[in-house]
Amino acid sequence: MESIATFNQDKIPFYLSVPAADSKLFQSTINFVALNDLDKGAFHLILDEDIVGAMPNSSLDDYYNMRGYWNQQVVKSEAWRFLHCENYLCLDSDAYFTKPFQLKNFMHEDGYPYSLMHDAHELLDLAKNLGQLDVINGFISDSQQLKTEFQREGPDYDFGPPPMIWSAKVWESLYSNYLLPRNMRLWDAIEKIPMEIRWYGEALLNYQAIPIHPIGPIFHFYHYEWQYQFHQNNPTNQINEKIIGEVKQSYWDESLRPDFAKKSWSSRAWKRIKKLLKKG
Repeated sequence: MESIATFNQDKIPFYLSVPAADSKLFQSTINFVALNDLDKGAFHLILDEDIVGAMPNSSLDDYYNMRGYWNQQVVKSEAWRFLHCENYLCLDSDAYFTKPFQLKNFMHEDGYPYSLMHDAHELLDLAKNLGQLDVINGFISDSQQLKTEFQREGPDYDFGPPPMIWSAKVWESLYSNYLLPRNMRLWDAIEKIPMEIRWYGEALLNYQAIPIHPIGPIFHFYHYEWQYQFHQNNPTNQINEKIIGEVKQSYWDESLRPDFAKKSWSSRAWKRIKKLLKKG
């Protein structure tokens, strides 16, 4: 949120959605009044439960009974219904901006959003060179699942990585053309194949609810620690003006993990020493 307040040149509104049970914690931790006084766009705290309440044929039982990682995919994918917006940038909590950004970073001049759609060659080529073949196999396997679902043949696309630029029209086309005829809901789709980014991408290709303006990633997204370490050890002077932020996955970046922060100083230090010895 601090990075947004720093770099949000067009004062794009920001919405932080949290479970109702955690709302008091966020209200007491984050000074929304101070952020809004910066005149860098409006900052709002909303509830996951309100987003679920705006969904058709859904109940809070769907939300509470689904594992957290999956129900967050539904909440992110359905936020447009509650917000009544046409397009939105969907950020995860481990993302932060590193450069000034404007609407033109996300929107084509014709008024439609860009679509993240590329062949992921940078990640896959690096994985091949470093012998991380499971990454390549996983990418192809994940892609094939949704291609089969939509009976599509052709290239394997990456429709990410986060943050995603999403159109409400694409999500609505998935609901109207795919889910409703099959008597399904997004809850069912995510439970069947928990990859909301690919559900969006394949729906975009299949129904083309908006013109497709494909672009590559807009953030440096470090999926794996070995990927991050490689780029740290092999810096490049190439400047990509489209890259405006960074994501280091919270499950391996210890600085983002509360459980690691709670460990004693000696425990944290020893873990870092072991990591350095392993690299050596």
